[in-house]
Amino acid sequence: MNKDIILIFGGDGKIAQAIVKKYLDLNCIVIAVDKKEQNINKDFNKNEDYHYYSVDITNVDELKELYNELYYKFGYVDHIISAAAKVFSSDNNGIYDLNFEDIDFSVKLNLISHIYILNIFLPLLKNSNSQNKSITFISSINALAALGLPVYSACKSGIFGLVNSNVKFLGKDNIRINSIVPGTVVTHEDIHKKTDIRFIGENFRSLQNMIALKNFTFSEDIADSLYSITHITKAITGQHIIVDAGQLS
Repeated sequence: MNKDIILIFGGDGKIAQAIVKKYLDLNCIVIAVDKKEQNINKDFNKNEDYHYYSVDITNVDELKELYNELYYKFGYVDHIISAAAKVFSSDNNGIYDLNFEDIDFSVKLNLISHIYILNIFLPLLKNSNSQNKSITFISSINALAALGLPVYSACKSGIFGLVNSNVKFLGKDNIRINSIVPGTVVTHEDIHKKTDIRFIGENFRSLQNMIALKNFTFSEDIADSLYSITHITKAITGQHIIVDAGQLS
């Protein structure tokens, strides 16, 4: 029986590291794509089912070159996941103080790159003989609530439109498309080392009090939710699954 091939973009971020580990632990072949020259988790390199590619996903030529390489090496993929995202510092200051260079790059990374991915790598999904094929994008509760970050939030709202507009088109090829909508996502390292100002003192308590379950959404929760969408709930498509421990409540 062939192993499922999972193609993960943004494959070296904190959330993506948990996603990669989840699918490797479940005996899948994982192709991780990130701009960094080398992945930060050296343990993954010891796994023969792990393949890392350094690619700028905002660069169409690099993505096309990656497509050709993956086509000749693997021929197909069964699932595509994009966890690529970044909040630029000027976005924290509101609409009046935005840096225009940051605006352009934020839109390109947080929205347009997902369109590139869908356009360029869809043939790899179509080549799969599996009866279970999917694309899942990572959005954010910023797309649903007044939480600031106007450019980032607008891009994450755009993910909803990208998903919704492709449900029937992709359904003809038995491909499902969904998004995960996380709240504030932390790692256990964030909590213990307290290197992020959000998780220190009163900031930590205020953020925790916003959450119905009084606990944060961890990167492993996102990975578990993704696995549920890709491999368990196979009748779900065109949906936006909120994973926020009740932060929006």
